[in-house]
Order: sequence, then structure tokens, then C-alpha cells
Amino acid sequence: MSYSAKVHSIGWRQTWTPAALGDLPIPDPRAWPAGVRARYHELTGDCGPLDVFIFISGATAAMYLQDAVTALGILDVDPSMWHTEDGYPAFHFDPERVQEYCRRLSACGYAVRIIEPEGRAERPTGRAAGAAVVDIASARRRRSAL
Repeated sequence: MSYSAKVHSIGWRQTWTPAALGDLPIPDPRAWPAGVRARYHELTGDCGPLDVFIFISGATAAMYLQDAVTALGILDVDPSMWHTEDGYPAFHFDPERVQEYCRRLSACGYAVRIIEPEGRAERPTGRAAGAAVVDIASARRRRSAL
């Protein structure tokens, strides 16, 4: 007795790749520059997996590294605000959106911490505790604070 099987394709399935979320690229975290990761840790201190940091300086707010990837998965990220040119993800946006983004991230269980230039108080939101306040004036010029 012999059997035959007829295999049918049920259409094209797009596979997920760790190099992108939607149409926006995400550099491999293993390749993020070590200096940038060290600077980020220096600025944010010890933090848990549900801590997210937003850096504010003048007319620019930004999220970097894993926080930018978190934002990409939860928030509406305009492709013009997504940057990977330096080998790591950065999400730059208008500081007027910070309160809305804090609300949305907090609703998903994240503790959002706001880091502003020296001389201005840090504003933790949600379940957040304090973190170091740093000067990130370079973000104003759309450059990384890291």
C-alpha cells in the first residue's frame, strides 16, 4: 500500500527578524558600541527590566538603546524620529509628547524616569525612583547624549 501527500502552500508568511520591528531597523544589541552601553549605564545607574529612561534637553527628548526598542514596540514612532546611524537605536521626539509617552508606557507596566540637564529637577513618573541628573545638551542638536 502506498500513500501520497499533496502539500499546499497557504500563502506567503512574513517572518519576524530580530533586525527590525515593522519597517524600522534595530541594530543587533550584541553590536551596540561598548562605550555607549557603558555611558548609558553610568547615566541611568542600576535599573530593572521595567525601567525606561527619557532624556530631555531643550527642544529635544530622546530614548536610547533598549528604551528606544521598547518605545518602538509600544508607541507610535515616526520613521524620521528613529535613528540607528551610530550603531545603536535612538528615538528623538518633541518634549511635549513626554507626558503622553509616560502615560502609555506606565499603562504597560514600565517605570518611566525623566533625566534632564543639570540644574533642573528629575521628574520620576509612574513607579519610578530617582536616577542621576545629567547634562545632555548634545541632544538639543539631535546628537546622542550617550
